[in-house]
Amino acid sequence: MNNKGVNRRSVLFVYTSMSSFVKNDYQTISSLHKVQKYHFKPVRGILKNALEMVRQLFFLLLFGWKYDLFFCWFADYHSFLPVLFAKIFRKQSVVVIGGYDVCRIRKLNYGAFCSPFRGWFCASSMKMASTILTVSGHVDRKAKTIAPGTNRKMIYNCVTLENPSATAEPKTDTILTVGLIGNERTFYLKGIDTFIEIAGLLPGFKFEIVGLDAEKLAHKLQNIPANVSVYDKVEPADLIAFYRKAKVYCQLSRSESFGVSIAEAMTFGAFPVVTAEGGMPEVIGNAGVVVKRDPELIAQLISERILKGGDPHENTIRRQVTDHFSRKQRAESILLVCLNL
Repeated sequence: MNNKGVNRRSVLFVYTSMSSFVKNDYQTISSLHKVQKYHFKPVRGILKNALEMVRQLFFLLLFGWKYDLFFCWFADYHSFLPVLFAKIFRKQSVVVIGGYDVCRIRKLNYGAFCSPFRGWFCASSMKMASTILTVSGHVDRKAKTIAPGTNRKMIYNCVTLENPSATAEPKTDTILTVGLIGNERTFYLKGIDTFIEIAGLLPGFKFEIVGLDAEKLAHKLQNIPANVSVYDKVEPADLIAFYRKAKVYCQLSRSESFGVSIAEAMTFGAFPVVTAEGGMPEVIGNAGVVVKRDPELIAQLISERILKGGDPHENTIRRQVTDHFSRKQRAESILLVCLNL
């Protein structure tokens, strides 16, 4: 994008956690505009969150006048006041809808809308925002139902972990899954129970789970098959070694708004196997397979794919990501939104 003649804006970037995809958007906007970060620290309990909102209110009253645009990652408690401030003072606001903020899975007590009170803050943030950005078609449809009159734009999330190698490296008969799995809820949410069951049906292959807190979930790992290796959370750069050797990447989640880990694994040529949940089918396109939650059928499918030596070809899998979910594509779209508000 040509920076000449660009109307540079003063932006307040509001976030709760600087994950890789949030950091990517911050860096993108900072490349063209003057950006200040505001970290809203989420805490358990309504009273503590109310205190954090009071802190945010005072910040906005003292310094809010300086900003032309308020950019919030996720709709929640932290986005409500910045968006309200922008609306009152006729400034611009953008809220990125990531998935949790439009979700409700009562069985697992997952999603902002499991709490009507919290859901109200999410819905109000979406309805008042100048623009809401959704990370997949699945999330976009949910956001449309919650805030039908809002200006929406779907911009796919992107892969920030790139494959530094131009040539394919030999794969091993490894089946991989990655996620932040620190409690029983995320254990089931990410489908780890199904993944372990499949491993028991394929003792001749190696299964790896990366990002699981084995200490907190020891009671769930007492009888796991011998061919399953469990690793705690690793740095993004350290995931490369796992992605490189995996022939198959499984994401058997019960909810997944996009699936950054799927796209990352595909960048390294891993064949993706996903459940028909959320935005995952959008991520894999025709380069992988969507399955029902049937461990025996999934085990048969994985075994056949490995024995065939990869179908489709690894280059086809990589192209699905580079054609649709590159960092450059998202950056250009985000900057256009910020400039056109």
